[in-house]
Amino acid sequence: MKKRGKILALAAIVVVGAVVLSRCGHKNTAAEYESRPTVKVENPVRQDISLYTDLTGLVEPQSRASVMPKMSGEVLEVYFQAGDTVQAGQALCKIDSDALTALKLQVDAASVALKNADSNLSRTQALFADGFVSQEAMEQAQNNAQSAKISYESAKNQYDLQVKYTTVTAPIDGVIESRSVEPHDHVSPAGEIWTMELGDSVTLEKNGVDYTGTVTEIGSMVNESSGLYDARAMVPDAAGLTNGSRVKMTIIMDRVSQVLTVPVDAVSYDNGAPFVYLYEDGKAEKTEIEAGIYDDENMEVKSGLTSDSQVIVSWSNELVDQGEVLLAQDSDGAQTDGNNETAAETTEAGDKE
Repeated sequence: MKKRGKILALAAIVVVGAVVLSRCGHKNTAAEYESRPTVKVENPVRQDISLYTDLTGLVEPQSRASVMPKMSGEVLEVYFQAGDTVQAGQALCKIDSDALTALKLQVDAASVALKNADSNLSRTQALFADGFVSQEAMEQAQNNAQSAKISYESAKNQYDLQVKYTTVTAPIDGVIESRSVEPHDHVSPAGEIWTMELGDSVTLEKNGVDYTGTVTEIGSMVNESSGLYDARAMVPDAAGLTNGSRVKMTIIMDRVSQVLTVPVDAVSYDNGAPFVYLYEDGKAEKTEIEAGIYDDENMEVKSGLTSDSQVIVSWSNELVDQGEVLLAQDSDGAQTDGNNETAAETTEAGDKE
């Protein structure tokens, strides 16, 4: 019996020794350190990039015309108010002038003189035909008639022109911006009675409302008087805008369409030259690129890459040219294996107990 007990004790010691050696071997495996940096890769993507900038502007009309009468007189009627839309040639107001009365009297007098000259010429021609007047008298009658005709036509043209001036018309299509005349006011050619605008020209945000237009011009220098950039745009619907108000403008400074792009965070610089790291056969390969425009997320790649390139998009200070790297999915697999080993070790410890 004692001999059998010794044999069993020796077997137990051998089993315990095997377990201890097994556990020691596992600890050495877990202590191994993975020196390769873990990276993620993506293929370049074709997409659009637009660069925007915000400016502060002052609303002004694209074109302005000051309407002034061409004659002095009293305003009889006013046909439009500030804010009304008018067409070129449309009547704005009617003026009564004393000068028009004087011109009418001149026309009437010239008309009478012309009739008298024509009658005298007719009598002189009859007398000249019968030999009762000289050639000189005949020519004098002709000259008088011609002079009277010229005087009448001149007076008539001047009168007709002044009649036309009594009606003030719009010089362009547009909106009445301001009105400074009322019925019975006295106006003169030196006084402005209306200011007209052709159309406000901005693309902007005002009081929470967005106005969309096509930018036609952007100044590259700051205006010394206003401290702002001068910009012009065509806005189809600008009814809610007021001249003289300040607005926020958002414009596209540059745009490219369907170009090859990479995440901007994947691009590094070496003495100002942009480059990326490509994943090639388990190694990081430094590749220079020709960069275009970029926004907060993506950069245009003009050359150096193809749509099949595997660009390393995760940053690591351990990335070096031709250095070995570990893909992120491989890292996940290693982590999964490690969890299995831990589970096996726990089971083993439970069996030992």
